[in-house]
Amino acid sequence: MLHYSCDACKRPINAQMEVRHVMKIEIFPAIDDATVDDCCAVDCSAADDDHLEEMQELLQRLDAGDEVSFVDDGARSLRFDLCESCRQRFVKNPLGVKSGKQLNFSNN
Repeated sequence: MLHYSCDACKRPINAQMEVRHVMKIEIFPAIDDATVDDCCAVDCSAADDDHLEEMQELLQRLDAGDEVSFVDDGARSLRFDLCESCRQRFVKNPLGVKSGKQLNFSNN
């Protein structure tokens, strides 16, 4: 039998007696339409350039074991198990931002 625990409060979750909530978060770089249009625009001078040197540099970096820089684009996919109370807390404040105005009183 699989045992689950809440990833937020670490409390065991009995999957037969209570609901286990799965939270998935995806983080990826956003690409604006203007950026895509600029990158895809045909530049005649760029088409004439010889990119052989650039390709050679990329291949050398791959051979040197620098694969992470090519693969890591900042995208992440995360998965968490939550109990009901932690799910409710997360839905109310997904980013965990402290609400309310902070007041600083003097020591008078």
